[in-house]
Amino acid sequence: MFTYPIKIADTDLASRQAAAELRAEIERSVSAGKKVSIDLGAVLSVSESYADELFGVLALRHGLEWLSEHVGLHNLNPFVFRAIASAIRQRLRSQSPQAPDIALLAARKALKQRQSRST
Repeated sequence: MFTYPIKIADTDLASRQAAAELRAEIERSVSAGKKVSIDLGAVLSVSESYADELFGVLALRHGLEWLSEHVGLHNLNPFVFRAIASAIRQRLRSQSPQAPDIALLAARKALKQRQSRST
């Protein structure tokens, strides 16, 4: 499987439209058999709407397992990590109030492990 690297140069991510465009790019890359690697090292903050449109929608459409297998997040600070985790949690709970927190904890653990391997 080939890796498709994405380096986000913006420091503040807030546009729902930009998130939707990146989400479509990620889905196309994964459909083409690539694993997506997103470098968030320059990002200082992520709005709820951006995180929801990108990561929340990906988790809802494809599931947490798909997300952790096909999309790697690297060099993200704790604030960005929490914004992404919160968006995923809220999106999944809005669709299923009984969404298990165990799945969210597993996704968080996988992201942390992946982040520690990249450093």
